Amino acid sequence: MSYLVANMQKLKADNLVGLGNHDQRRTQHHKNPDIDVDRSALNYDLVAGRTGHFKTDIEAYINEHKTGQRAVRKDAVWVNEWIISSDSKFFAGLTAADTRKYFETAKAYFAEKFGEENIRYAIVHLDESTPHMHMGIVPFDDEYKLSAKRVFNRTALQNVQDQLPVYLQQHGFDVERGIQESQHKSLTVPEYKAMREDLKKATLQKREIQAEFEDARKRLAELQPRDQQEIESKPTFLSKDKVVVKKNDLHDLETRAAVSDIYNQQQSRLEIDNQSLQNQLIEARGSQYELKKQNEQLQKLVGTLQVIVRGVDRFLQRKLGVGLPDKWLERAGLKEPAKKAPERPQKRSKEQHDELNGPSI
Repeated sequence: MSYLVANMQKLKADNLVGLGNHDQRRTQHHKNPDIDVDRSALNYDLVAGRTGHFKTDIEAYINEHKTGQRAVRKDAVWVNEWIISSDSKFFAGLTAADTRKYFETAKAYFAEKFGEENIRYAIVHLDESTPHMHMGIVPFDDEYKLSAKRVFNRTALQNVQDQLPVYLQQHGFDVERGIQESQHKSLTVPEYKAMREDLKKATLQKREIQAEFEDARKRLAELQPRDQQEIESKPTFLSKDKVVVKKNDLHDLETRAAVSDIYNQQQSRLEIDNQSLQNQLIEARGSQYELKKQNEQLQKLVGTLQVIVRGVDRFLQRKLGVGLPDKWLERAGLKEPAKKAPERPQKRSKEQHDELNGPSI
């Protein structure tokens, strides 16, 4: 059974122009060597017509549907983009219609959970080595307030990883959930492609070694076994340790020795490389586990510190009527940072300087 790929990245206004050019293939020159521009015409958008230009059209959708009169901040998360895929073996067993149905089924799940209209694009790329879908969702909550933190919180992300593979299985697709890591940070698109490129290189290297090994094995098998008595030899007159054999027999023996050496060398090399790949896999899994544990500890520490800061703020408000400075709360992650033009250093007062250098979390 193949694994489901479902990774998410947060996109702000400044990310949408470049990403739109990439997802919609608006250029013939790409940094990604996997893209075959001759096959780009096969790509399609499952919600075609909703978004022609990522930044302008998504901004218009947000402004039209958001509650409240305040303008959307430029540094807010405008879109949560999901990359949906699986492995090449999985898609090799699907027809073009089944592949489309796979992505349509995944989109239907997100539509049920996060709103059909909030899916502003669902572009399927068939011009790369593995089919995949870039699906952009505007994070509107039930009150049509823009908040990626509330819509795609930890629980929501956990539910997607648990429920989506089951949903796909119910619709006839043989995929399963990946490794369960609630604290695991999803890879960005460049990180994912870099990892896939490294894996591809390792796979090609292993195939080359196996091909050399198989060639040597066939050459050895082609040499028919022969009885030692068939080799005619005569002792030399000057040395008892040397014999005289026919040229054909000598050539045959030399060929057998060379092929045998190649076979043994390639077998040893293949065993060493296989062991190296296994060690790399074990080390990667160990590093992944350690990062997970460190992330869990940091999350707990941040949560504890936020509780302390929130308690101090409430205590000061209750006793003195004045809470902690906004910048302290922003650094603690308890308040959205306010957008403010930078001040010239010479115009800052001593009080402002002291406040900006307060405790940070």
